[in-house]
Amino acid sequence: MDKILVIEDEVNIRETLQDMLELSGFEVSIASNGKIGYDMILSEEPDLVLCDINMPELDGFSLLEAVSNRLKDKIIPVFLFLTAKVETKEIRYGMDLGADDYILKPFNNSQIIKSIKLRLEKRKKILTAQLTTPLINVVKKFSKLSIPTDEGMDLVPIENIVLCRAERAYCTFQLKDGKKILVSKPMKEFEDVLITNGFFKVHKSTIVNLNFAKKYIRGKGGCLVLSDGTNVAVSIRKKEELMNLLKYNLS
Repeated sequence: MDKILVIEDEVNIRETLQDMLELSGFEVSIASNGKIGYDMILSEEPDLVLCDINMPELDGFSLLEAVSNRLKDKIIPVFLFLTAKVETKEIRYGMDLGADDYILKPFNNSQIIKSIKLRLEKRKKILTAQLTTPLINVVKKFSKLSIPTDEGMDLVPIENIVLCRAERAYCTFQLKDGKKILVSKPMKEFEDVLITNGFFKVHKSTIVNLNFAKKYIRGKGGCLVLSDGTNVAVSIRKKEELMNLLKYNLS
């Protein structure tokens, strides 16, 4: 049974979420503020955290940052933020910290359950992939990637791809000659092949060819500077793993 931790300072919302989630078959724990929630995340290891942003003791952003710093390169729980309103800069800030999604209040019960199930399913796939990592060396590596375009198909040498960025239902490939290819498919369609061929997911929206890495600049999550001058934000979740790769695995 999947374990969910609800961190919410408003008692009515907290109890409503607890009842709804338990009726949907989840094991639910509750916390009334971020400080209590932090301790419970470390002790109970929930699969998913449903967390308010504005709370006493420790707000949602500070909580996620603290958890990410403590767990470092381990897979932290899925983090869904609850908020009455959210600005674009707040969405970007939360995503840079490692948030998986935002749910607006007043929330729709069926939408929350749907979002939770989708995120938990994705987490299970990631955990399964970790367990089968030793098998990665038997996966065939390809010299070219087939990228669908309006005209048909571009067969692009993988070594020429600098990065791939997600743009909602689309993604953009940036090539070393400066060319960009917009594709009407999500980045996840290409993710496995790229990672198998030495790319690294520095952010949930960006996969980078580390052969083009030039410099890493420290920061909240950090910034990776590529040889063509592109600056790529690095998720705080990915910082330690990336730094280890840059330190030990790149010549």
